[in-house]
Amino acid sequence: LEVADRIGMPEAGAGAQGDGRGAARGGSESKAASMAVSKRRWDLLRAALLNKEVDLNEFSDVTTKGRLADLGLIRKERIRSGDGHVLVRYELPGGSGLTLKQCDGSKVRVASLAELRTGKDDADRTGIVTVWPSEEALAYLCCRRPEAFEGKAVLELGAGLGLAGLAVAASTNAKLVVLTDGNAEAVERLRENVEANRDKFGDTEVRCEKLDWSPSPGLRPAQFDLVVGADLVYQPELYGPLADAIASLCSPAGGECWLVCPNRNEGWGAWETEAKVRELRVKGKSGWGVPAELEGSCGRWSGSKADYPHLLVLEKER
Repeated sequence: LEVADRIGMPEAGAGAQGDGRGAARGGSESKAASMAVSKRRWDLLRAALLNKEVDLNEFSDVTTKGRLADLGLIRKERIRSGDGHVLVRYELPGGSGLTLKQCDGSKVRVASLAELRTGKDDADRTGIVTVWPSEEALAYLCCRRPEAFEGKAVLELGAGLGLAGLAVAASTNAKLVVLTDGNAEAVERLRENVEANRDKFGDTEVRCEKLDWSPSPGLRPAQFDLVVGADLVYQPELYGPLADAIASLCSPAGGECWLVCPNRNEGWGAWETEAKVRELRVKGKSGWGVPAELEGSCGRWSGSKADYPHLLVLEKER
């Protein structure tokens, strides 16, 4: 906390006074605004550590969650809250319902700096922060295309809270659904959510595995008819490992991959290059696009179209 107090953030107006030797006024104002945002984020961290609990609504101007709205594709209702978590019921297209345990989106609780860290062999914890828009879009799309999962073995990469994979288990006649994540805490949350909804899956086998996009002893390569994932194309250094995982897990006998992602860091083209190297090809004539099932929601989207979740379907070359 002493370090946070002594961090010495520059005052918001620093550098704005010009004497002909500094930057132009417009650049100074932009720099001042950027420093003001940085100071607000340090305030958020300090408040979390001092007070243990922070209402994120007070910091909505400088947090991603404050600027994110769900897509309105799946109806949801908070049914219980406590101890920093909420139970949320999702009404899936077709009538099935799921109950997920997730973080309270309006508050953040931090007991210590150690709580913010991940294990050295863990992926980050972003998947269990909330149900991100791309996950909602993927879950909705899977529910609208149940025939694609009939009798199939399905794996979700980077499942987070598991909405999409659990939607497949509850709304289709898939043979097997495996939910995976690279973060141990996320896998534990996935297991909780699987058990809470076990009675919704019928004859579909559902299980969870820790998978960090590298070979896993618990998963036999090339056994999945369909690999799905949401918001996975965002870190360039992970494009190759992600492509390797998909190529390894997809069955060579018609295996497919559905990715639903916004164009973060304009990474779509670079990702497709990595996929082609692994003999994964784009199915059909088009690449990333908004499927017909999502066009209505896209029309109501307030952000840029590049930030809206798009679908890419890949197939393994035979």
